[in-house]
Amino acid sequence: MKKSILNTPAFRYIFEIIVIVFSVTLSFYIQSIIIDREKVELKNESLKGVLADLNEDLEGFNGAQKFLANRIKISEEFLSGQVSNKSINQILGTYGFLGIDSNYKSLVSTGALEFINDKLLIKELTTYYEINYSVLKDLSEQYKHFYLDIFDFMTSNYPIESMNKITLVEDILEHGNLNYKYSKKILSKLREDFEIQNHVYSLKRIIIVYIRFYQQAIKRNKKLTTLIENELE
Repeated sequence: MKKSILNTPAFRYIFEIIVIVFSVTLSFYIQSIIIDREKVELKNESLKGVLADLNEDLEGFNGAQKFLANRIKISEEFLSGQVSNKSINQILGTYGFLGIDSNYKSLVSTGALEFINDKLLIKELTTYYEINYSVLKDLSEQYKHFYLDIFDFMTSNYPIESMNKITLVEDILEHGNLNYKYSKKILSKLREDFEIQNHVYSLKRIIIVYIRFYQQAIKRNKKLTTLIENELE
């Protein structure tokens, strides 16, 4: 009787190799599925965090828009001749950009961004955090630059009459008004000073641009919120 090929050492050896290769391949496949699933879960958690960040941004950006609009109003009052200590003190201030992007950075650094299904969402996220943020940060610095120019001009040319004292209780600030007070004579002189008016015009111009880009960011923020909610469904 012929010996079956299934009982030969060569066949058993080949079969064992096939089993080992299959087991290793299956193990890698299962591990890949687990890793992909973990990344999808990480993506979802990160996107939920981004949603929370967007909500905080929206609240902050709306507040910034109102604050800056008031600065324009004050500037226009000043330029129309309504010069007062209140208007000067409000003009002598700046407004920094405070965006929150920690969860977006996590989304990118962990590689979970690539597991987003909606390519439009990826594009909008990149535009919002890489472009809108960059422009707003740049405008914030420009605003600061104009603010420092007008502040330096005022401190060099117009003496401050007084400033309210602060109240400290056990070295803790309880009350303090940071406003400067200028005399009536100085206020009257400011109304006729074309240099300070030019400074205020420059300040007004950068604030208008600043607001417009906040408006763009607010619009994209709302779009992103909808896209992320659809991605998480």
